[in-house]
Amino acid sequence: MNLLKIFKKKLGTLVALGLIVGILTLPLTGCSFIFSGDGTYATPPTLAGKGNRKGNQSGEQTDSKKLHDFDLSYFVGGSDILTSYYTYDDPKSFYTDWPTEGLHFAGEEDYNRAVDSCQQCIDYLEELDRNNLTEEEQRLLDDMLFDLKNKQEIYKYFYYTPQLSPLAGRQVTYPMLISLIQFEKKADVDRYIQILEDYYDYFSKLVEVEKVRSAKGIGWSDDCIDLIIKDCQKMLDNQNTHFMKTTFESRVGAMKLSKTEEKSFLKKNQELLEEKFFPAYEMIIKEMEALKGKCNDAPTLNDTAEGKKYYSALLRYKTGMEITPEEGIKVLQEEIDAVYAAYYPQWKTKGNIFSFGGLDYDEAVKWTERFTKDHFPALSENTVSVYQIPEEFADSIQPATYYLSPVDNYKKHQVWLNTKMIDNSQYNMYTLISHEMYPGHLYQHQYHAEHLDNYYQTFATSVPYAEGWAVFSEHQMLKYAPFDREMAEISWMSHLLYSILIAARLSMGVEIEGWDKDRCFTYLKKYGQDDTEALDKYWDRITAERGYALEYAFGYIYTSDIINTAVKELEGVVSEDDVMLHYLDLGCCPFKLLKEEMDKYVKEQKG
Repeated sequence: MNLLKIFKKKLGTLVALGLIVGILTLPLTGCSFIFSGDGTYATPPTLAGKGNRKGNQSGEQTDSKKLHDFDLSYFVGGSDILTSYYTYDDPKSFYTDWPTEGLHFAGEEDYNRAVDSCQQCIDYLEELDRNNLTEEEQRLLDDMLFDLKNKQEIYKYFYYTPQLSPLAGRQVTYPMLISLIQFEKKADVDRYIQILEDYYDYFSKLVEVEKVRSAKGIGWSDDCIDLIIKDCQKMLDNQNTHFMKTTFESRVGAMKLSKTEEKSFLKKNQELLEEKFFPAYEMIIKEMEALKGKCNDAPTLNDTAEGKKYYSALLRYKTGMEITPEEGIKVLQEEIDAVYAAYYPQWKTKGNIFSFGGLDYDEAVKWTERFTKDHFPALSENTVSVYQIPEEFADSIQPATYYLSPVDNYKKHQVWLNTKMIDNSQYNMYTLISHEMYPGHLYQHQYHAEHLDNYYQTFATSVPYAEGWAVFSEHQMLKYAPFDREMAEISWMSHLLYSILIAARLSMGVEIEGWDKDRCFTYLKKYGQDDTEALDKYWDRITAERGYALEYAFGYIYTSDIINTAVKELEGVVSEDDVMLHYLDLGCCPFKLLKEEMDKYVKEQKG
């Protein structure tokens, strides 16, 4: 199949493969596949001259060039204005233009077309001759095919994908994203205004899907609805001093505008907040209240054929492995029992709560960046923007978040800090920065951008790969921590067990084995947790997100096993740092392939 046929075949407006990727993972981290913002089609540009990507600069249609053109085309064209702001530094520098739609709703028809588009992509990639590709290109091909096949299966079950979520759903993340849009020109303000123009209609469509989900018996429980409503109510508080008003005023005020222009923009923003933004949240509250009582006794995913298929695909997507739910439970349970057996005696004598020394953000960044530079190649100069989460989000956003850089500017990073949450003693700035920045997400992302000759493994990074590396990085950095490292290790393993591994096991218990709250409590008590308040917190999280914590748990299990096994095998041959660097050099791909590649590396080094 010729790639141009994929580009030119009209599958409808905005086949949102990339957009749906964003919906399934972090909001807006992807973009539309094969379409520019206005729905036109173009020959895929070559990789020549784009950053450090070499590609194939000849006109010959080799398998290598076809693969790299496909790789680039995946990121050409934003689905809507908000997506484009977080996908590109400048859309025109990446073969596309600003879309005219502020917020694009990806509905059931989009998902159905995405299923077909996935198949076309799979067919195209499977026609390439692997023998004509380098080893790195073969890993890229395998990574794409693994993702496309699992996403295709997930897309078949549109109504299993929530539109509003109790855990950092779009009702929370979209205002945050919108409030951070930078105004350099009047066109930026105009695009911001278009996003707000679309706000009410967009969320109306999300609510309509939630109604169908509830009617099908697969919608949210009353507890989850209450959490969504709580988020929405906060968006309605303090309207005269609302952050959507104050942040807009400060951004417009920093521009070189006439008094008349500034006054006009401020007036327009206020009108849209009153006519679109606040009414959207009033509408969500009213409509979600009406859905209470409909899904409190919803069947588990394992009770229906569709639910089983959806969860199986989601499990593969969140674990980076071709495993069944039963195999996943076995892997997880074995890790839980091993950690508990090894550390429970130490927790009994030394406790499992530890104060990490009270490093603030600047100190933690300085320390972790310094030791990352000591053990890994330095990154080229970059910019990191740090944003404080408004208090309205304090209970809904995780303590710290690294936000992926634009595809056309991999040196531009964002970090969100939830200062209210990280003041809690259970969180530690040192491990948070190790996870989100050095040598975690930020380092891994920019290192891949500078060393891999493709976009996909950098900007469509496997979630379990990324989270596995980040959690592994937390553990590694304890060796260089500026506090009692033995106690830090004991405490961190407690965090690993209770916050990640057991949370993931409870999630699988609820979704696959039909565990109720009492059954979860019985399980928790087996591991020394008999606090009903802790149970409530677990329950809120595992019922509010499909596959809660799976990417963290399985990502860490597989990442640590692959790296630590190689380190042990190569003791005295190469350093631990060299093993970790080789792991990064492989790029993200399914863990089975990474294991095979690391085994090959071990043999080569021994030979």
